[in-house]
Amino acid sequence: MQWKILYLDQRDVKALGAEDMKHALVDVEAAMSLGEKKDALHPIKGVMEWDPDRYGPANRINSMPGFLGGEYQMAGIKWIGSNPQNVAKGFPRASALTILNDPDNKLPLCILDGTSISAARTGASGGVGIKYLAKKDAKSLVLVGAGAQSRTQLEAALLTRPSLQEFYVADIVLDRAQAFAAEMNKKHSIQMTAVAMDALKPCCQKADIIITATVATDPILDADWLSPGVLYIQIGGYEATYDAVLKADKRVCDEWVHVLHRNATTIAYMHHDGVIDDSGIYADLGEICNGKKPGRETDEEIIYYNPVGMGNEDIAIATRLYRKAKAENVGLWLNYWY
Repeated sequence: MQWKILYLDQRDVKALGAEDMKHALVDVEAAMSLGEKKDALHPIKGVMEWDPDRYGPANRINSMPGFLGGEYQMAGIKWIGSNPQNVAKGFPRASALTILNDPDNKLPLCILDGTSISAARTGASGGVGIKYLAKKDAKSLVLVGAGAQSRTQLEAALLTRPSLQEFYVADIVLDRAQAFAAEMNKKHSIQMTAVAMDALKPCCQKADIIITATVATDPILDADWLSPGVLYIQIGGYEATYDAVLKADKRVCDEWVHVLHRNATTIAYMHHDGVIDDSGIYADLGEICNGKKPGRETDEEIIYYNPVGMGNEDIAIATRLYRKAKAENVGLWLNYWY
């Protein structure tokens, strides 16, 4: 029996809508919901990190397998490499490949570029958090970090909170923040202001939503930066002090067990150091999506949200693109089994 695999390169994936944040938000929320309903499998992320003296800090390759039930009925794996030093060489910091497998016979169905999918998924994971955890009439957004992740975080925030009117971005390289602000102002018809890191505190103190998406190894954000009503989303690593996380009235993760296993963000370090235990986590976001627990209940709550990311979310988006590619005859069919 002959078996073919569909190959979708980066241009195919983008043309099929990998960067369509509206669809990404639906897919990511569905993945979280299915996970909470136990209609999904998402094994612990495998992380390989080696030789930082040679390759630099924060270089790694992650393997993220999973299965989704519901309307998806798809198995697969995301294989993503990352090195912050790639940017200086003209490569993206992160590059991903996604493989989809038939849930019945387990044969591979599709191999596709996962880089755009990964970026959209991470933005959407923040956006789903904003949907349930931010104030309904949120006005002010602060982005810390002017990289690729802040682009998708901003896009998701604009879709989930169209009430936003005031935008700030900061980066350790001010020129980078200024270039980011100019690009986003033009793309989204907003008025974003670039600020230096040492001028960031007052912007955060009046913000309704703060998103840190950096490779920081020392805390940027402290407790007195968080005012009543703020949603703080931690996308990167050790970006907030312990006191900042403890100040939150609710602490939410996409899935606490995955955040804890990855052990790369402030809240995981706190658990390792015995500062908090499992009871310090209010909910996984899937519980809130499915109505098992309320999200934001008052405009005064300070809420902390840490999505570490799961392969299921990439599989959800990739499944949508694969099915669209077949319907529209996009991509290259490769012989696999004769």
